[in-house]
Amino acid sequence: MRTVLRLLGTRYGIALVLVVVVLIVVGLGRTVLDRGDGHSANDALGPTVAAVPTSADPYASLGDDGVDESANPAPSLSKGAADVSAVATRFAKAWLRKPGVSGEQWRAGLKTDASAELMTDLADTDPADVPTDAITGDVQLQNVGAATVARIPAQGGTIVLELQASGGRWLVTSLDWETA
Repeated sequence: MRTVLRLLGTRYGIALVLVVVVLIVVGLGRTVLDRGDGHSANDALGPTVAAVPTSADPYASLGDDGVDESANPAPSLSKGAADVSAVATRFAKAWLRKPGVSGEQWRAGLKTDASAELMTDLADTDPADVPTDAITGDVQLQNVGAATVARIPAQGGTIVLELQASGGRWLVTSLDWETA
Protein backbone atom coordinates (compact mmCIF):
# COMPACT_ATOMS: atom_id res chain seq x y z
CA MET A 1 0.00 0.00 0.00
CA ARG A 2 2.88 2.29 0.81
CA THR A 3 4.31 1.84 -2.68
CA VAL A 4 0.98 2.76 -4.28
CA LEU A 5 0.72 5.94 -2.19
CA ARG A 6 4.33 6.79 -2.95
CA LEU A 7 3.66 6.26 -6.68
CA LEU A 8 0.54 8.49 -6.56
CA GLY A 9 2.60 11.27 -4.97
CA THR A 10 4.91 11.53 -7.98
CA ARG A 11 4.14 13.52 -11.10
CA TYR A 12 3.38 10.29 -12.96
CA GLY A 13 0.89 9.31 -10.30
CA ILE A 14 -0.84 12.68 -10.44
CA ALA A 15 -1.01 12.46 -14.25
CA LEU A 16 -2.53 8.97 -13.95
CA VAL A 17 -5.17 10.24 -11.50
CA LEU A 18 -6.05 13.14 -13.85
CA VAL A 19 -6.44 10.76 -16.82
CA VAL A 20 -8.76 8.55 -14.78
CA VAL A 21 -10.84 11.58 -13.68
CA VAL A 22 -11.16 12.80 -17.29
CA LEU A 23 -12.25 9.35 -18.46
CA ILE A 24 -14.88 9.18 -15.72
CA VAL A 25 -16.21 12.67 -16.59
CA VAL A 26 -16.41 11.81 -20.31
CA GLY A 27 -18.12 8.51 -19.54
CA LEU A 28 -20.67 10.17 -17.29
CA GLY A 29 -21.24 12.90 -19.86
CA ARG A 30 -22.00 10.36 -22.57
CA THR A 31 -24.37 8.55 -20.25
CA VAL A 32 -26.23 11.71 -19.27
CA LEU A 33 -26.41 13.03 -22.83
CA ASP A 34 -27.61 9.73 -24.28
CA ARG A 35 -31.33 10.18 -24.94
CA GLY A 36 -31.98 6.47 -25.11
CA ASP A 37 -33.69 6.70 -28.52
CA GLY A 38 -30.88 5.29 -30.58
CA HIS A 39 -29.17 8.60 -31.26
CA SER A 40 -25.55 9.13 -30.43
CA ALA A 41 -24.36 11.51 -27.75
CA ASN A 42 -23.34 13.98 -30.48
CA ASP A 43 -27.00 14.33 -31.47
CA ALA A 44 -27.76 15.88 -28.09
CA LEU A 45 -26.52 19.18 -29.44
CA GLY A 46 -29.37 19.26 -31.94
CA PRO A 47 -30.39 17.75 -35.24
CA THR A 48 -28.20 18.02 -38.27
CA VAL A 49 -29.51 20.56 -40.76
CA ALA A 50 -29.71 19.37 -44.33
CA ALA A 51 -28.68 21.71 -47.10
CA VAL A 52 -31.62 23.61 -48.56
CA PRO A 53 -31.65 24.01 -52.32
CA THR A 54 -31.49 27.65 -53.36
CA SER A 55 -33.63 29.35 -55.95
CA ALA A 56 -33.30 32.61 -57.82
CA ASP A 57 -35.59 34.23 -55.19
CA PRO A 58 -34.40 33.21 -51.71
CA TYR A 59 -37.75 34.28 -50.23
CA ALA A 60 -39.93 32.37 -52.70
CA SER A 61 -40.35 29.47 -50.29
CA LEU A 62 -41.77 31.80 -47.62
CA GLY A 63 -44.98 32.37 -49.56
CA ASP A 64 -47.26 35.39 -49.27
CA ASP A 65 -46.52 37.53 -46.20
CA GLY A 66 -50.06 38.91 -46.17
CA VAL A 67 -48.95 42.51 -46.61
CA ASP A 68 -51.04 44.35 -49.15
CA GLU A 69 -48.57 46.31 -51.26
CA SER A 70 -51.32 48.73 -52.24
CA ALA A 71 -51.82 49.67 -48.57
CA ASN A 72 -49.20 52.45 -48.93
CA PRO A 73 -50.19 54.10 -52.18
CA ALA A 74 -48.45 57.21 -53.45
CA PRO A 75 -49.58 60.25 -51.46
CA SER A 76 -52.43 62.29 -52.82
CA LEU A 77 -51.18 65.78 -53.61
CA SER A 78 -53.15 68.83 -54.64
CA LYS A 79 -52.91 69.93 -58.25
CA GLY A 80 -49.88 72.17 -58.65
CA ALA A 81 -48.31 71.12 -55.31
CA ALA A 82 -44.52 71.13 -55.27
CA ASP A 83 -42.84 67.74 -55.48
CA VAL A 84 -40.94 66.31 -52.50
CA SER A 85 -37.53 67.24 -53.89
CA ALA A 86 -38.48 70.89 -54.39
CA VAL A 87 -39.97 71.14 -50.88
CA ALA A 88 -36.88 69.54 -49.30
CA THR A 89 -34.52 71.84 -51.18
CA ARG A 90 -36.56 74.96 -50.39
CA PHE A 91 -36.72 74.06 -46.68
CA ALA A 92 -32.99 73.29 -46.51
CA LYS A 93 -32.11 76.64 -48.13
CA ALA A 94 -34.34 78.46 -45.63
CA TRP A 95 -32.74 76.50 -42.74
CA LEU A 96 -29.17 77.54 -43.57
CA ARG A 97 -27.31 79.93 -41.24
CA LYS A 98 -27.71 83.51 -42.45
CA PRO A 99 -25.92 86.27 -40.52
CA GLY A 100 -28.14 89.17 -39.48
CA VAL A 101 -31.44 87.26 -39.72
CA SER A 102 -33.54 87.26 -36.56
CA GLY A 103 -35.07 84.09 -35.12
CA GLU A 104 -38.58 85.23 -36.10
CA GLN A 105 -37.55 85.94 -39.69
CA TRP A 106 -35.72 82.62 -39.91
CA ARG A 107 -38.71 80.62 -38.57
CA ALA A 108 -41.07 82.51 -40.91
CA GLY A 109 -38.99 81.25 -43.84
CA LEU A 110 -39.33 77.65 -42.60
CA LYS A 111 -43.03 77.73 -41.71
CA THR A 112 -44.32 77.29 -45.28
CA ASP A 113 -42.80 73.80 -45.64
CA ALA A 114 -42.68 72.59 -42.01
CA SER A 115 -45.24 70.71 -39.92
CA ALA A 116 -46.68 72.41 -36.83
CA GLU A 117 -44.81 69.90 -34.63
CA LEU A 118 -41.47 70.72 -36.24
CA MET A 119 -42.11 74.45 -35.85
CA THR A 120 -42.79 73.86 -32.14
CA ASP A 121 -39.48 71.99 -31.88
CA LEU A 122 -37.67 74.90 -33.59
CA ALA A 123 -39.34 77.61 -31.45
CA ASP A 124 -36.28 78.15 -29.24
CA THR A 125 -33.62 77.51 -31.89
CA ASP A 126 -31.16 80.30 -32.54
CA PRO A 127 -30.48 80.52 -36.30
CA ALA A 128 -26.86 81.40 -35.49
CA ASP A 129 -26.49 77.84 -34.14
CA VAL A 130 -27.23 76.24 -37.53
CA PRO A 131 -24.04 74.30 -38.39
CA THR A 132 -23.85 75.15 -42.09
CA ASP A 133 -24.38 78.03 -44.47
CA ALA A 134 -24.17 76.32 -47.87
CA ILE A 135 -25.70 73.39 -49.73
CA THR A 136 -23.07 71.52 -51.76
CA GLY A 137 -25.05 68.90 -53.69
CA ASP A 138 -28.36 67.63 -54.95
CA VAL A 139 -31.07 66.16 -52.76
CA GLN A 140 -31.16 62.35 -52.50
CA LEU A 141 -34.56 60.81 -51.71
CA GLN A 142 -35.45 57.51 -50.07
CA ASN A 143 -38.98 56.24 -49.43
CA VAL A 144 -39.46 54.91 -45.90
CA GLY A 145 -43.03 53.67 -45.48
CA ALA A 146 -45.41 56.61 -45.71
CA ALA A 147 -42.56 59.11 -45.36
CA THR A 148 -39.73 60.22 -47.61
CA VAL A 149 -36.25 60.93 -46.27
CA ALA A 150 -34.28 63.64 -48.07
CA ARG A 151 -30.51 63.80 -47.62
CA ILE A 152 -28.97 67.06 -48.76
CA PRO A 153 -25.16 67.43 -48.81
CA ALA A 154 -24.04 70.68 -47.18
CA GLN A 155 -20.79 72.28 -46.12
CA GLY A 156 -19.55 70.26 -43.13
CA GLY A 157 -22.17 67.51 -43.23
CA THR A 158 -25.59 66.41 -44.45
CA ILE A 159 -29.03 67.84 -43.79
CA VAL A 160 -31.49 64.97 -43.22
CA LEU A 161 -35.19 65.77 -43.57
CA GLU A 162 -38.22 63.54 -43.21
CA LEU A 163 -41.20 64.61 -45.27
CA GLN A 164 -44.80 63.42 -45.27
CA ALA A 165 -47.75 64.32 -47.46
CA SER A 166 -50.35 66.21 -45.45
CA GLY A 167 -53.26 68.31 -46.64
CA GLY A 168 -52.39 67.68 -50.28
CA ARG A 169 -48.76 68.85 -50.03
CA TRP A 170 -45.39 67.75 -48.71
CA LEU A 171 -44.34 68.93 -45.24
CA VAL A 172 -41.03 68.51 -43.43
CA THR A 173 -41.79 66.62 -40.21
CA SER A 174 -38.28 66.17 -38.81
CA LEU A 175 -34.84 67.65 -39.24
CA ASP A 176 -31.43 66.21 -38.41
CA TRP A 177 -27.80 67.13 -39.05
CA GLU A 178 -25.09 64.56 -39.73
CA THR A 179 -21.56 65.85 -39.34
CA ALA A 180 -19.18 64.86 -42.15
